[in-house]
Amino acid sequence: MVRKVLLVMGGTLASRVLGLVRQAVFNALYPDALKDAFNVAYRVPNLLRELLAEGAVQNALIPLLKSLPPEEARAFARRFAAFLLGVNLLVLGLGYLFAPLVAGLLVAEGSHLREPEAFAQVVYLTRLLLPFLLGLSMAALFSALTQAEERFLPYALGPIAFNLVAIGLMVLFPGNPTALGLSVALGGLLQALVQLPFLRGFRLEWRWHQAFLPALLRMGPFAFTTSLRQFLNLVLTNILTRYPPAAVTGFYNAEVVFQMVLGLFATSPAIALFPRMSTLKGEDLGRFLRGPFERLSLVLSLLGGLVSGLAPFLVVLLFGLFGPLTPENRAYSAEVLAALGLAVLPWGVNTLFLRGLYALGKVREAVMASALVFLLNTLGYWLLKDAGLFLLNLSTALAGYLGLFLYLARLRREGVPVAYAPPYLTRVFLAGLLAAFPGLLLGQFWEGRTPREALLPLGLGALGGVGLFLLAGFLLGLPLRALARALSAGSRGA
Repeated sequence: MVRKVLLVMGGTLASRVLGLVRQAVFNALYPDALKDAFNVAYRVPNLLRELLAEGAVQNALIPLLKSLPPEEARAFARRFAAFLLGVNLLVLGLGYLFAPLVAGLLVAEGSHLREPEAFAQVVYLTRLLLPFLLGLSMAALFSALTQAEERFLPYALGPIAFNLVAIGLMVLFPGNPTALGLSVALGGLLQALVQLPFLRGFRLEWRWHQAFLPALLRMGPFAFTTSLRQFLNLVLTNILTRYPPAAVTGFYNAEVVFQMVLGLFATSPAIALFPRMSTLKGEDLGRFLRGPFERLSLVLSLLGGLVSGLAPFLVVLLFGLFGPLTPENRAYSAEVLAALGLAVLPWGVNTLFLRGLYALGKVREAVMASALVFLLNTLGYWLLKDAGLFLLNLSTALAGYLGLFLYLARLRREGVPVAYAPPYLTRVFLAGLLAAFPGLLLGQFWEGRTPREALLPLGLGALGGVGLFLLAGFLLGLPLRALARALSAGSRGA
């Protein structure tokens, strides 16, 4: 099991690092106006990403595939792949036709992206990016097939291929909007294609299978949740376009870092543990979850605190590697990242406990809890839309903590003992806050505008933050050996 976790973490680390490189190249080679237009257009395939790709397909199909005899599972996979391809082609056609309407929903009235030339560019990029959804959808299905067999290498290779293609096209054609759109669309398709050799003669089969109905019923609750999540994204994108140029890009710069931390230290372990979790119930599941929960919480609280405190220096170092950021881009990215750092702990732990509910087959309960979280997060965005980017994104952290306690309540109701979680989370949260303090202090009198200038305060803030975290952990009685094991596991996974 440890080897599988490390494999997923290693692949995720490689893909996330390449994602940071891709974002740095993107920031260096394109003007802020084009970056904003691209980031809005990129939301369109993402509106259906979790319904037709990662969320619904993987979480709903893996338990189903494991429950079928091997030959039946392969037959179902061939036929469901054909069905999924047909649905995606239909969505692509409708998306191309209604791209101006969807772009109009995403871009607020009065936004700089409402200017005729800028809006036309948003529509053009939206159409170019639509095949990205097809690639992600098929990649999610292929990785679900291999994950059901507890083979994780194909899952790890897909995002790496995507990032390499995207980086290559952007470097070869800098400033070209067509190459920018194709870099994502073609990268998404390659993400699916690189997994095909692992499927041993896989082919499409246009026939009905008796497991279709159970599969679609399992996916139904995800469709509901995804609709709410994408409503949240729609509201957020519309709000971001109300801010001055570079605010949209600043948000997505920060989100790359946020997702990198969650992907490596929360999503990857949860994915590797999910097949095993699916075989446990009640007290056995509660005991199984405790070790990963304690290790993940320690790491996530430390990293979240460091990200919040060191946000200005991280932004310059990560996204200014290939050229200077504009002052607006730098400021907005740091402001959002400081807020999202506070969301790392709750959203990371949510990933583990939410999969615990899925493993129990309690999809409806998990969906209803998630739906409430998304609705409250959306409400928070709307109420704070004019409060500045920090407070706007702080609502994500608050919604994450609400979701965390909802998931814990659901697990307790299903007989899974998780009483150890709340007091432990309180202690790691306090230690994480202290980890942010040195970086916040340095940021008051030290401004790093280039990666070289940011290195020294970043290093000093990180050392100070880790030191305060360890001191707080010792005083609060946290199992610091678990932190060392988790961090060493992450480094071995690299």
